[in-house]
Amino acid sequence: MWAQLALSSSMATTTLFSMCIRTVARNMDVLEKRVCDLPASLLKDLLPHLNMFYLDRIEKVALLKRVSASLQVAWAAKWRDLNRTWRCKLKFMQPEENWKQKCLESLFHMVLFRNSEVHNILTNLSEYAVLSMSAEHVRVLSLTVAGRGGCRLASEELRPILSILEERVRCLRLFDAMALLKQGRKDVLFVLHRLVDHGSVTEVVLKRAPDYFLLSWITSRCTRPPQNVPQASAAPDTWDNLRNEDLWAEEGPSAPKCLRLDLCMDERLCCKFSPSCSINGRCRVGQIHSLDLEVRSLATVSRLLPSWLCLHSLHLYGTQPLWKDDVADFVESLKKLFLNPCCSLRELSMGNVCSWNLLARLLAACPTLHSLSLDINLPQDNRITPGQPLQFKQDTELSLEKLSLKSTEIQTVENFPSVLQHAPKLRNLHVTGIRHAHLLLHTLPESSPRLKVLILEDINLADCHQEIINLLENSILEELSLKDCRLLEKCRETKDFLVPFVVAVRGLCSLRSLSLCQNRLATSAIEIADLFLGDCPSKITKLDLSSNFILPADLFEFAQRIETYCPAQRLTLDLRFNPLDRDPKVKGQAMKKLLPFCNILTDDWDSRSTMADHVSVM
Repeated sequence: MWAQLALSSSMATTTLFSMCIRTVARNMDVLEKRVCDLPASLLKDLLPHLNMFYLDRIEKVALLKRVSASLQVAWAAKWRDLNRTWRCKLKFMQPEENWKQKCLESLFHMVLFRNSEVHNILTNLSEYAVLSMSAEHVRVLSLTVAGRGGCRLASEELRPILSILEERVRCLRLFDAMALLKQGRKDVLFVLHRLVDHGSVTEVVLKRAPDYFLLSWITSRCTRPPQNVPQASAAPDTWDNLRNEDLWAEEGPSAPKCLRLDLCMDERLCCKFSPSCSINGRCRVGQIHSLDLEVRSLATVSRLLPSWLCLHSLHLYGTQPLWKDDVADFVESLKKLFLNPCCSLRELSMGNVCSWNLLARLLAACPTLHSLSLDINLPQDNRITPGQPLQFKQDTELSLEKLSLKSTEIQTVENFPSVLQHAPKLRNLHVTGIRHAHLLLHTLPESSPRLKVLILEDINLADCHQEIINLLENSILEELSLKDCRLLEKCRETKDFLVPFVVAVRGLCSLRSLSLCQNRLATSAIEIADLFLGDCPSKITKLDLSSNFILPADLFEFAQRIETYCPAQRLTLDLRFNPLDRDPKVKGQAMKKLLPFCNILTDDWDSRSTMADHVSVM
């Protein structure tokens, strides 16, 4: 009886305490100044109940009270509340993510575009106050047609917010730019002008194939600035008088048409909205260093590309397949750009390309590229006739340091040895979907002695065990990822591969990160713990065993071995998307053994769904 009374009293006290905490959180507008008087333990309990506005405002007090870890946890929880798809995104998040910045950046967009859910998150706060606070944390600004947010930034009321964004935003993303311009052409262009020409934006992302007008305006910032800027007095009165034909100019009697932009139009527009923004009637012109475009074809890009001398990074994705002739013209334009001594392009990526031998042809056209990413998507009906493999000159030395390739094209794999032999500086290689991978693995130790990062994804390596061991024994890799590579598919006994694999990894002193996610390890994951066995254990600090159908009992045995071996360095262990909810008690026991040695990345993934089980072992 006395025990029941004590329990009831304890529950009542806990309920009363929770009610008090929630009441304080709801009345922070009145009690904010008294927060510094709270003891650290109470402040820690208060943090999860605060909205983002006040969570930001009491951050200094939380740091002084040394509850910064609880602050990070609170921000991570807020981010999950904001993002309904957080479980999908979690796989791509890093443990050291700046949750506060991500939250406030998302909050800014929700308020600017008048998302209906904002009212449930923030009560009794003015829109302007929230925008002012969150704008300080916006690094990537996305403009869409929702709520006329892009146009609103040009208003007199939100001009101070735009000034904050000019200083903070580094990347500008435009979705469906044609629809955006229809909402308010002058307003939107004024905002773009302020962010790019008067602000800090150097990266622009244009989705859904923008019209020529906007592409002209953006890409004029990828060229070297002109020597003589036209006077504002020469500008037309409004942007509305412009027609698409006005944006084209002939250079010489037989020259092809190319886009042009009168910079005086920016000045006229800028002076109209903000007379003090230009000096002596002239506006500065920003420089865009990174451009990410969705295009229907490469024709316009190919025509303009040779003049993009300021561009450091170019990313192109075809909304429909980019075919051979289109790609051939693009490669020729790329070659012209690289022949110019003022060319700055160092990073290139292309997606949805239907063209043979593109890897070798691109590198031959631009040998000073540092980073290249290709997604080659050939049709199943083999409508493309392969050309002759491209041979590099004997003395050719590529500057390539990072290469990412997604392709099932046989000829691409056959060209790999030639490309790798002429790329001695290659340090990072990411390959997805290729067949006959043994040819690549056999070549790597000799052709790429400086390789530090190797990521192989969606590749059948069931017949490549010896090549994998040989690579580990003859490399200086720091990061190795074998994702969805069906490593154990043909093993009679999984130990036949895992034992020599673990020994080879232990012998690779440089390796710090190992990922074996999506390899159906299941019970075999226990053997991976032997990485830390013996007098010369592995020095890895990151181990990814996610999506391997590891059950709680398997994890418990894994944890027992880790506890026995006592790794010298603390390990970041990724266990996400494993069915650890099948036995919460055993999972808890395993976690207790692992925590002294590991920072564990886990989740509340529900594995009871048949589809979830299927995905976990795909």
